[in-house]
Amino acid sequence: MKSLAAAFCLFAAPVLAGDTCHDLWFTRNAVIDRAGYCFGSPLGQAVFDNRGCLGKSVSLPPQDERLVAQVKQMEARIGCRVNNKQTYLNLQDLHLRYQLWDLPVHDEFEGACLGWLGPAMGLRAGHRPDAPLVGRINPGDYVKFSHIPVGSWTYVTTSGPDWQVISGGWLDRSQYEERCQDFAG
Repeated sequence: MKSLAAAFCLFAAPVLAGDTCHDLWFTRNAVIDRAGYCFGSPLGQAVFDNRGCLGKSVSLPPQDERLVAQVKQMEARIGCRVNNKQTYLNLQDLHLRYQLWDLPVHDEFEGACLGWLGPAMGLRAGHRPDAPLVGRINPGDYVKFSHIPVGSWTYVTTSGPDWQVISGGWLDRSQYEERCQDFAG
């Protein structure tokens, strides 16, 4: 029985920068959207719609400031340049991200469980047990791991063999034994 940690070490590969950049852009901007930022760009307005915004200058709590700084650092390292004039993001799980309490930070490496052999598992809106359930992993699902874990929690998405996202949310890795038909990364 292989562990997911071993799969990351053995099979991890860099993801496409465009997908990573769109993912990071969403997380960074979702943080400031939640603080009341009013977006002026076509992309910001399309993704966040400015409903209930307060202005262009918003204050973030220290935890959110650290998250934004972490994302900006990764965007700089990768060389991200998201076109703010477009009106869409290349994120298959965008519809799921709006439900999250805690926003995930995309990692430069990803892995996947190809055929979940464990029991059905609930996926939560945040990386804590009191967060509401927003998704689930079912036996046979493909489970994609491409975000930086927070403690024993990691943000995952599920799909079938076609890789079309079905579900997503935060998974507490301490609550299951890692079993998959195969690993990819």
